[in-house]
Amino acid sequence: MGCLAHVFEQEDALDRLEAFVSLNGPAFYGLPVNEARVTLQRHDEPVAFPEKIETGDGPVTVFDPMFPIHWNLAGEAG
Repeated sequence: MGCLAHVFEQEDALDRLEAFVSLNGPAFYGLPVNEARVTLQRHDEPVAFPEKIETGDGPVTVFDPMFPIHWNLAGEAG
């Protein structure tokens, strides 16, 4: 989500992010919109993401977009 927020911010289109990630897909497939919500937070300094996240099925490598990301889900460490 942070990477998408970065891209939409760069394109001066943050007002279209919710539709892109939450509304257009369900509308296209005739599905109900998920009622759960997340809040994104922008930080002055880039957010540090781990290289890997441990799961019950083993480690997952975190995508590195090769540019600093200043967005993450509100309430997560920045």
